[in-house]
Amino acid sequence: MESTSARDPRPAPVQALETPHPRVAHPPEAYDEEVDLREYLEALANRWRLIAATTIAAMLATAIVTGLAMTKWYRAEAIIRPITANAVQGRLSGLLGGMGGFGGMGGLGAGLIGGESSNPASEYMPVLKSFDFTSRLIAGHNLASRLRVGGWALFGGAPADPQWARYRAMRKRFDCEFSLRSGNLTLYYQDPDRAMAETVLGFYISDLRELLRHEQIRDATEAIDSLRAESRDTADNLLQTQLYELLARQIQQQKLAQVQADFAFKVLVAPTAPDKPYRPQVLLDAVLAGMLALMLTIAAILWRNPVATAGRARPPRRG
Repeated sequence: MESTSARDPRPAPVQALETPHPRVAHPPEAYDEEVDLREYLEALANRWRLIAATTIAAMLATAIVTGLAMTKWYRAEAIIRPITANAVQGRLSGLLGGMGGFGGMGGLGAGLIGGESSNPASEYMPVLKSFDFTSRLIAGHNLASRLRVGGWALFGGAPADPQWARYRAMRKRFDCEFSLRSGNLTLYYQDPDRAMAETVLGFYISDLRELLRHEQIRDATEAIDSLRAESRDTADNLLQTQLYELLARQIQQQKLAQVQADFAFKVLVAPTAPDKPYRPQVLLDAVLAGMLALMLTIAAILWRNPVATAGRARPPRRG
């Protein structure tokens, strides 16, 4: 008797061999990246009283120190508008209209007022911040006693130069900035005494005007001496006549040096210091101190909390 398998011409189906699913080996570093932020948030929520208390304490302490212990500084502000040399000459010509000799003067000379294309503010700012100008201002108005300067250098132990120490102290108090949009030069000066801040800033303006006046007189005097020497040495009558005309104009310019300095700039806003201190700013300092305390407290809590290692202890997931 033939078997059933021999009578069936179809081949027997081949059974597919089941291969076991390879288990992927996860490196230990893969578990370290799995961090559950909820555990950190729970740790912070459990200590919210500590976070709030630390933040409020830092804000209160800063407000008390800045409001009561620290020195209050007032800042005076003044605004001036520099005037170009051509504008000064035009205003002088308008004032002296009937005096043809003065109205036909040449340029106002070099010096701090500058020429047609120069910007007076670009020359005023370095002068106002210079060592020579500041030192003369301190000596001329007896401001040395109001400047607290140390007698010893920070490194080396050598005595500091008192003149340079006072200059650095004044530079910390004084500042100026120029606005290209408005063409105005704004001056600032800080002092613990509100009235003194306005007074010293007035000294800056008056001394700048006096310096401009001195420069104008000096330039005109030098030009007069040079023209006189040239007129004496030349034998050409025509050239000598022209030199005398130039000499006459320089003499006129020397006489108008006082007026030229007055018109070099215009004071738009006289030195004024608000009644509220410029620094310290109690509210701003308190908010910044509170934010710093908040961040430091949170960082300390997370650093001391053991949840940072919870991700490493968690068993791996199987696919």
